[in-house]
Formats: sequence, structure tokens, C-alpha cells
Amino acid sequence: MSRSNLNFAPNSISEACSKLGRTRKLNQTLCAHLCLPVVVASLLFAAPPAGAADAKALPAVDCVINPYRVADISSAVPGVIAMVAVERSDEVAKGQVLAQLENSVELATVELARARAEIDSEIALGQVNLMFDEKRQVRIGKLQERQAVSIEKRDEANRELELSKWELQQAKDLKNVRQLELQRAIHQLNQKTIRAPFDGFVLQKFKDKGEYIEDQPVLRVAQFDPLLIEAIVPMELFGKIELGMEGMVYPELSADKPRVAKVVRVDRMGDAASRTFGVRLELPNPNFSLPAGLKCELKFGVDSANFASQEGSP
Repeated sequence: MSRSNLNFAPNSISEACSKLGRTRKLNQTLCAHLCLPVVVASLLFAAPPAGAADAKALPAVDCVINPYRVADISSAVPGVIAMVAVERSDEVAKGQVLAQLENSVELATVELARARAEIDSEIALGQVNLMFDEKRQVRIGKLQERQAVSIEKRDEANRELELSKWELQQAKDLKNVRQLELQRAIHQLNQKTIRAPFDGFVLQKFKDKGEYIEDQPVLRVAQFDPLLIEAIVPMELFGKIELGMEGMVYPELSADKPRVAKVVRVDRMGDAASRTFGVRLELPNPNFSLPAGLKCELKFGVDSANFASQEGSP
């Protein structure tokens, strides 16, 4: 078989088989065996889907790993700090007591309000007077029917009965007011206690026992699960990055251990000077294995599902 007879570039499998058949009159079985490598090569080197090509075409961008939230914890009321229960780097839970202001006056106010709210003697006195005036009004009414007493006496008995009813209602209303005063005193006492607004870690301690505060923060607390990935992206990528899209985050200290993050914010306004816009992603960090405050690299279009399977394999 000469080289000139086999020098062809088939556009399809059928064309290849027809040329081979004309050259040496091969039978169909031999033609199928010769064309099999061409079929395999065409499947292996087939062009990827358009969507995958677009996703892989997105360039890597720089990013920063930040805490999910950071709060400077202060007090709702001024006062002298009596105790700070945590130190820097301590883990705190939502509702945990972080610091306590001096509260002896508020404690005494609560006890006084509780004692006043528990007073029932005025209600009992009103009930006794009401029962007596009801019986008296019945007796006066019977005597007046026999004209044994004057109409003035009957009217006086009716008036006393009405007064007793309103005095009893006044005692009940006063007890409700005292209950509200007790609740107010308790809330004022609670304002002297500084609690954690969310789960996190103490970043910094600004004040200590004995210091007076008004509007100054006492502690700084940050939440590290999840983490926020802040990226500045070229305007050419606007419209290609959408909410819910996944990206691979490569932290600077552990670039060999990328993490999967999800897009949660895409700025709708860019910066004309730098021709960029902002993108925010959330990165789960349940074990706090990744610290905040790191630079990173962000890539879109990486097969995160395939990466997860590789992570799970030994």
C-alpha cells in the first residue's frame, strides 16, 4: 500500500471507510476495525459545552477573607464596670454574659418594686367593703319599701355601694400598675448586663473593671462561621457572575486546600476609575479551621463537585 493512496483527511467516519474500501477493497469488518481509533479520538477530544467553556474562561481574581460580622459591644446605659467575664480570643455564645456594670441601686429598686407588686391588702379591703355595702343596700331597700327609712337613706346606700365597686377596681388597677413598674425595674437591671449578640470570638478588650463608660465599647466580638469572601472583579465579567454561583477560594497560607464558596452579593454599581465591581461570597467554616484576615485567590468555573469527591477519596 503506497503512502499516496492513504494520504487523506476524512471529514466523517463514512468518508474514511469509503476511501479505505476503494484503495484495497477491504471488507466492512476490516473497515470497522480501522475506523475504531478515529471514533475514540473524536469522542475524547470533543469540544466542551459552551457553558463550560465560558465558565473556565473567567480569570482568577484577588480576594480577602473577612469575618461574617464584627461588633463593638457596649452598654445601653452609662456606669462603672464591675466585672468583665471574658478575655481576648475567648469563644462566646449568643446571650452569654460578657461584662457587668455596677447595679446595686437597680437590684434594690427591683426588690422594692417586687414587694409593692405583691401587695394584695388593698384588693382584700375593697372586697370586704363591697360585700358590706351590698348587704346594707339590700336592707335599706327593704326598709324603704315599708317606708321605714327615707329616700335619702336609700340613695346614700346606693352611693356607698357604687363607691365600693370603684374602690375595688382602683385597687386592682393599682396592682397592675405595680406589676408594670416591676417589669420596668427588671429591664433597667438587665441593662447593666452586657451579653453577646451572636456566637463568635472576642477580638479585643477595650475596658476593664472599675472603668466608667458611656458610649465607649467594652469588647469587640467577631463571627467566623461562615466567612465572607470579598472580591474586586473586572467590569468585563459583569453579568457572568450570578447569585448562587460557586467559586473556588485558594487562601494564601493553604493554596493547596481550596474551599468552595457561594456568591451571595453582586454589586450593581461599579467603580469607574478602576473599572471593577464587588462580589461577596459565603464560605462555611464550621470547625474554624480557616482564619479571617487572609488574602486569597478566587476562581470560577472549577468543578467543585469533582473537587469534593477528590477530597473525600483516600
